[in-house]
This record gives sequence, structure tokens and C-alpha cells, in this order.
Amino acid sequence: MPDVVRLGLQVPQAGPNAVAGFIKDFVRRAHAGGFRMFWVGDHILMGGFNHRAKEHETFLEPLVLLSYIAGELGDIELGTSVMIAPYRNAFSVMKSIATLAHLTQRRLSIGIGAGWAEHEFDALGVPFRARGRLANEFCQLFTKLRDAPGDAWEVGPYVYQGSGFEPSLDAHVNLWVGGNSPAARRRTARWGDGWQPTGLTVEAMQTGIAELREFCQEAERDFSVLEIGLRLRIRPTPEASPHYIGDLLGPYIDAGVRDFLLEINTRDRQRGLESIDRVVASAQLAGFIS
Repeated sequence: MPDVVRLGLQVPQAGPNAVAGFIKDFVRRAHAGGFRMFWVGDHILMGGFNHRAKEHETFLEPLVLLSYIAGELGDIELGTSVMIAPYRNAFSVMKSIATLAHLTQRRLSIGIGAGWAEHEFDALGVPFRARGRLANEFCQLFTKLRDAPGDAWEVGPYVYQGSGFEPSLDAHVNLWVGGNSPAARRRTARWGDGWQPTGLTVEAMQTGIAELREFCQEAERDFSVLEIGLRLRIRPTPEASPHYIGDLLGPYIDAGVRDFLLEINTRDRQRGLESIDRVVASAQLAGFIS
């Protein structure tokens, strides 16, 4: 497990501010403050991070948005948190991921999840009850295309003859597994490069990490090579302590978390940009960015 603590930010992707101008301002401001990791999520029909989001609210497609961000900034890492694996043909989306990695030459962390929004599965014609199996097939396909591109194999309905997949998924493309459930941790132990749950308490994180260790033993994988992340929604108000970020993340770091994805409210543009400034100042004070 890496010892360096890394901070990333969720990019504005939903609602009235999911527009090119504000996204550009957001990532440039965060980048100028020292952030080098930017993440995006995934929905087909609903917008925002609120499950009760308005029916017609904007939500931008993740890989297209990452391509846009990559064109704006140079020395950054990109990631999805999370891409819903069952929503797309796995082999086809691997091509998109490999193309993005090839053109940007950036570290790319593909976080995947099994999904929860049944109405989106219905719209896509994908059986909701099959989501766990489909997520597993995605993970298997990813690791085989990345780690053994010259081998012939079959994964579920996918048949590969061992040649023709170029550009390839190379070593700087990582597979993260999102989710708070035992199934997500078992999926991580079998195929993932890292585990990234959402909003867990320190105690729940400790319990999840302990279970992940057990699942790694069952899968005969070395737990120490896995990255442990956490997605957190934060509220850096003007009244917050300058030590807000260090105080918040410190107990999680002690528990073993090294990668943090931070979400801030960007529905008000000016407040969103001011929040970046407060997060940057607090993270710099804690020594997480410079």
C-alpha cells in the first residue's frame, strides 16, 4: 500500500453548472492550487449527486468529460468514480478507455461499480438483477486485456482470439472498484488495483479494510499492492477551521486510506470556486498538496 497521501477532486458534472466555461475555471483553479487528480461519475438519466435530482437535469458522459479536461491541463491524473460497468458493452468501452489513455498519456484510474438506479437499467434494456455478474465480467475483461493481451480467452459472452486490440490497456491504466458492500470488496480482491467506497465512517472503513484483507487471502492476492481510497463529500464553509482537511482525513489515514476523492458543492458557481480556495489552503497547511 502506498505511503503517499493523494487528494483528488470531483469535477462539476451535473446541474446548471455542468458547462464548459465553469468546468474549465474549476479545474484550472484547483490545478493552480496543487490538485493533480480529477474524477468524474456516471449516470444515464439522472443528474447531480442527489438521488432525488430533477428529471431533466444535465449529467455529462464521463469519458467525454475526461477527454475535455485532459485537453485543458497537462500534468494531471484522471479517473472515474464510478463508471457503472453494466451500462455499456464492456469490450467497446475498453476501446474508449485505451484510446483515452493512449492519446493523453496520463495515469488513468477506472473506478467501476455495479450500479443501483434500477430505472437507468430499464432504460438501457439491461437486467437489473444481472448487475453483479456484469460488473464481474467487466473486471475480468479489463484485467485480461491489460495483463494478457496476447492470450486467447472467453469471458461470459466475450470471445477474444488474442490479437487486434490496439492501442492496448497499459500499466498506467488502473482498475478501482467502488462500492461499500462485501461484494465490492470481494471484486476488488479478485481483480482490482484499488478499493474506493463512498462516505464511510472511520470505523466502517477499518472494518471494510479488514474484510478486504481476508478476501485477498482467499483469492491468493497480496493485499499490500492494493490502493485504498475513499470518496468524501466535504463542506469547506467560511467558518471551517484552517485545519479542516487535516482534521477530517487524519483518522482515515491512520486507518490505511491513502487516496481521497473530495466532492464539493458547485451548484453556486462563486461559492464553488471559493470552496476550492479554502480546500487548497487547508490541504496545503496539512502538507497534502503544494
